[in-house]
Amino acid sequence: MEELFVGQFEHALDAKGRIVLPASFRPSFDQSGFLIKGSEGCLALLTPERFRDIAQTMAARSEEGDVRHRSAKRSFGAGAAHILPDKQGRIAVPEDLRSFAHLERECVIVGVIDEVEIWDRSRWQEITEVGDSLLESPDEFTEPTGGD
Repeated sequence: MEELFVGQFEHALDAKGRIVLPASFRPSFDQSGFLIKGSEGCLALLTPERFRDIAQTMAARSEEGDVRHRSAKRSFGAGAAHILPDKQGRIAVPEDLRSFAHLERECVIVGVIDEVEIWDRSRWQEITEVGDSLLESPDEFTEPTGGD
């Protein structure tokens, strides 16, 4: 994994549906990136390399003949947007993706190690409570190691 994304930043969408990327994330996307529908109703911003890795995995699985894998590949490709930040570090978030993630104005941009997520601020507050509670009790979500 080349890039590691960490931190939490509050930014607002402008009237044109653009959002400013945090300065620490910009170098990874200065040439381009991909916005996709993320888990739990957020958007995920992927580097071209990460997007390519996921796309190749999905393509290989779809060749196995399972209709679910082909459907997932279609949805992944159709729901993705190629982005190019402007000189101010803003990216345009397409309307269909804003609608998917319920992004209206106030957003939170979060580094989640291997990708960047964009959340509606109120939804982020709900999600982060769950994550914080898991960090308080890490034994509840780690796998048993085997012997005692």
